[in-house]
Amino acid sequence: MSASEKITFWYGCNVVRHGDIIHGAIALLEAVGIEVTPAGGAGYCCGTAKDGNLRAAEGMAKRTVEKFNAHGTGQVVSWCASCDRHMNGFMGEYTQPQFELSHFTQILHARRDVLAAKLTRRVERKVMLHRHFGFHEVDVNPLVEDLLRLVPGLTLVESGTAAPGHMCSALSRVPAALKDVTRGLCDEAVARGADTVATVFHSCHRLLCALEGSEPFKVVNYVNLLTESMGLEFHDDYKSWKLAGSEEAVIATVGRERVAAMGEKLFRESMLPELLKQPVK
Repeated sequence: MSASEKITFWYGCNVVRHGDIIHGAIALLEAVGIEVTPAGGAGYCCGTAKDGNLRAAEGMAKRTVEKFNAHGTGQVVSWCASCDRHMNGFMGEYTQPQFELSHFTQILHARRDVLAAKLTRRVERKVMLHRHFGFHEVDVNPLVEDLLRLVPGLTLVESGTAAPGHMCSALSRVPAALKDVTRGLCDEAVARGADTVATVFHSCHRLLCALEGSEPFKVVNYVNLLTESMGLEFHDDYKSWKLAGSEEAVIATVGRERVAAMGEKLFRESMLPELLKQPVK
């Protein structure tokens, strides 16, 4: 990819709760000289949510690929592991993609020399990466570790374990397995003296970020560690909501205006139970 090339940054539909990750990722891409067209939300769903209904999933896949083809950038950069896997294994079977697909970590890693020059602020943290081994299409773990090593002041603590599945969401329907992964993560982070656990994907971050309320370490998405070293701050609203505590405190932290914009019914039936649920180990 040339320094002036344009890309479509496909952040997907499930990460929209995490505006800090989306904006941080775009800032990083722009910092390494890429012109970004963001694409996400329900209109760019990969169809994973409808895997039980093949016709609906096929319709979503066709619409999303057609939109990417119409962008004409020739390069789509994915964020979500599920989206990346679905594009490679399902979506392209229905509509011929007129673009190359790369993952966000691959793009940043390929331009890490450019990125390193932008990482000027020291980030004094001892960081352990939360790793999974199920994203076979792209081995993101060593790529993210290499990127974190570029941050001045940051010490990367080697992790000896990796969780099954491509993200923690793959384990959410098996509570005992997710509990084991969470407990193992906490035990290893404490044993290795990490003051920060860095998540790779939004799904893991969503399920683990509230560990800050009970464990002696912070939980931060790696994108926010990189942007912090660039001198940029993107506040993790979602983590603040999860750590608020009671129902009243969560609503106050989210803000009545934001709840009203989302819709009271949707917020109470969908978001609030998620925000009140705490990680179990």
